[in-house]
Amino acid sequence: MISVCVSPTKIPKKAPELRKGFHITDLPRTFQDAVVVARRLDCVYIWIDSLCIVQDSKDDWLYEAGLMGDVYANSLCNIAATWNLSSDDGCFPERNGMDARDVIVSSNWTNHKPTTFRVVESRLWEDLINSAPLNKRAWVVQERLLAPRVLHFGRTQLAWECHELDACETYPAGLPPTQKTTHSIYKGLDPDTDGLRLQSMGDSRSAPNLHTYHLWNKIVTGYTAGELTMPSDKLVAISGVAKRMQALLQDEYLAGLWKGTLASGLLWMVNRGRQANGLPSTRAAQYRAPTWSWAALDGQVVPGRPSVERVLVSVEEAIADPHITGNPFGQLKSGRIRLRGALLQANVFLPEQPSSRAERLNVQFPSRDVTGDQWVYPDVQDEIPKPSIFCLFISVKNRYDHTQVQGLALHCIDYAKNTYQRVGLFEGQYKAPYKDLPIQYLKSIRRVSLSENADMKTVILL
Repeated sequence: MISVCVSPTKIPKKAPELRKGFHITDLPRTFQDAVVVARRLDCVYIWIDSLCIVQDSKDDWLYEAGLMGDVYANSLCNIAATWNLSSDDGCFPERNGMDARDVIVSSNWTNHKPTTFRVVESRLWEDLINSAPLNKRAWVVQERLLAPRVLHFGRTQLAWECHELDACETYPAGLPPTQKTTHSIYKGLDPDTDGLRLQSMGDSRSAPNLHTYHLWNKIVTGYTAGELTMPSDKLVAISGVAKRMQALLQDEYLAGLWKGTLASGLLWMVNRGRQANGLPSTRAAQYRAPTWSWAALDGQVVPGRPSVERVLVSVEEAIADPHITGNPFGQLKSGRIRLRGALLQANVFLPEQPSSRAERLNVQFPSRDVTGDQWVYPDVQDEIPKPSIFCLFISVKNRYDHTQVQGLALHCIDYAKNTYQRVGLFEGQYKAPYKDLPIQYLKSIRRVSLSENADMKTVILL
């Protein structure tokens, strides 16, 4: 199979044309070069999305998109045109072979023994692979994760990725240790290999699968830092990875989140309120996911840390209705969650200048008898309702000198039906300890704690 930066337009798109056949020289240069590589590898077949999926058929695309994870995982090797900007650039750029040579420096100083040094380019892998044009595409995260081997055609040299070795022409026996910290999520999805370090993190003793949830979070972070040509592909382009993770977790997949850690999973935020291209985050013009899912937005996501402890809400219902029955990993028609927890209305302090943008907005509850600071991190800056929002408290953590509470910032759609939409992440830092922290500020004369059922509300998130 082959990965390219931009799908070509001048190729056969209708099934009759594809069945009729065409000359290889009619294909874009990158496809021609990929065929050459496949032949040199003694491969009889090659998968090219633009040719193997009927381009003018939405039904065929939806069907094949659901199988792409299997295509990647069962391939011999993924041929990645990592350096190029379009399908016409080819796999073989003009280059100076000397650029790939290992640089060895020998010293001969007075009063010192002769010593040999290897000069290591600290950003070699980052510049050659991770920051290359191809790997800015969100689709490629899935391809790199699931393909057993990736052969990168970089701007200055070839590179190789597999479960056992990462190498390039400069370091054919494997990358030096200084290069191995920036691409660990692409080492595969088996927690016994990629998740060894994660197994020692946080709550793994109370829930053995939490390290695997952490691994999913790493993938989401890398995935949402990529760009999609078709925004509607948001869930589809990671569906193969989600399907593989579901087999590992034995958990229910819900629009990019997992039921087993759903409450804490809701605590994602948009990093600096930006997309991968630096533009402000936006909500999809056409429906593709419920507002409580990061997939509803175009923005770089920081996922909520998986946890099953210190959760302040109960999940009474969670539904994600797929576009294709039986395929929860693809496009969705709708979704909702019913939660029971502490819900309070708060005033929002917007920037004084209408044109200014803040990464977080100050909020204040009507009662001021608790010393602390409270913010909302907007999912989309212009969506924060004026002058107030609702805060649903989800988790609490005891820090060294304060208590941290996190939850969702919500906009009420229908008071009678208790339906809300997410508009951001709420965070409060209080000097009071957890056991003394009042949650029902509106009734401050009653010092009720976070966990008392008398103040719980049922909300439905859409």
